[in-house]
Amino acid sequence: MKILIVSVVYPYPADAGGSAGTFKMIDYLRKSAEITLLCPRTNPKDHYELQTLWPNVDIKLFGADSVANHGFSIKETIKKVWRRRAETKEEEFKNSMLFFRTGITEYYFDNLIDQVKNICNRTQFDLAVVEFIDLAPIVAFLPANLSKVFVHHEIRHRRMELEFNTLENKPIGGEWKIFNTKLLEVALLNRFDKVICLTDQDKIFLEEDGVLPEKIEVSPLSVQITDHNINIPFSFTNRLVYLGPEIHFPNLDAVDWFLTNCWTSLKNRFPDLHFEVVGKWKKETRTKYEKLPGVKFHGYVEELDEVLEGAIMVVPLRIGSGMRMKILEGASWHMPIVSTPIGAEGLPMENGHNCFLAEKASDFVEAVGKLIENKELQVQFIENSKEIIRVDYSIEDCGKRRLEIFENLVATNAG
Repeated sequence: MKILIVSVVYPYPADAGGSAGTFKMIDYLRKSAEITLLCPRTNPKDHYELQTLWPNVDIKLFGADSVANHGFSIKETIKKVWRRRAETKEEEFKNSMLFFRTGITEYYFDNLIDQVKNICNRTQFDLAVVEFIDLAPIVAFLPANLSKVFVHHEIRHRRMELEFNTLENKPIGGEWKIFNTKLLEVALLNRFDKVICLTDQDKIFLEEDGVLPEKIEVSPLSVQITDHNINIPFSFTNRLVYLGPEIHFPNLDAVDWFLTNCWTSLKNRFPDLHFEVVGKWKKETRTKYEKLPGVKFHGYVEELDEVLEGAIMVVPLRIGSGMRMKILEGASWHMPIVSTPIGAEGLPMENGHNCFLAEKASDFVEAVGKLIENKELQVQFIENSKEIIRVDYSIEDCGKRRLEIFENLVATNAG
């Protein structure tokens, strides 16, 4: 089977949720299918390393320096001036929110349509797979007789609504913008033969929004499972850990919310407690938060066992859609977990059984404190989350499920 994959993410290095998920799935699919990957341009070093890892994948690049080219824009110029003059945290955060950034209709790279058409003219593909909503409009420019699948990593209008709800000063017309994004998003998804979402919960959301139920399939991303004895037995070392890079705004919002609303209470109650963040964060952000007692940013960590051993994972997310890979990563490293309901949404996490779920700051603090003080609960949460990872999210199981969807669609359309 010949598959064209068009993605807004360059899948290497696999150091964030989106890139890691895309990397693992393509790495599995390339063993049984001929893959052509069209994705944004990246730096030559990363491109060379990925091409070396994937000699049987035809990687083609679009765009200039991975940035969409809209030409001169008065709107963007005003935004840049506004950023320089930003005085409040909310104003600064707005610059990272999808709600205030480029919309689906504006996201475009020079010659992308021509590039896709030329690729399809040169090769007769069995299937085209488009990933991430920004590139969904490319469905209109794919060959009419080509089977088309969309992989929905994150429901855009839901993400925008959750961002909007965090704002104290909500912009006039915000709900109008979210509603119109929803209409466009659903209409685009219904142009595909199949829509793959990552969780059963997202399937419910999409059906409620108007995506045709017969089009929707659930196919989660995988978590790398390795046999190890890290955190077995678990021995708490007075450390809370958060996984995620700043470039993904929900991570910035989560860390800020936790440090602003929860950290002082926890630190007063447990003076030796430390909060550590793993992932790429800007120097100025790290400097600001590390002024707080007990807070540390590790940056990107190649060997996670060095950081995750003896730590409780906290996932104070208020914004999200799709799969929160950090929770599955935490379970795979045998860590007790405290999350918000949004952080665990769509995952088989059950409050009091394999984690604590808490939404309000006071409840989150209480849940973390209870888990710190109860060794039996720590062990219980770890034990009860083991089978979830091994049964439902192994690379083999997730890869087979995705390939099965592809093969069934191609066979049905061919018949």
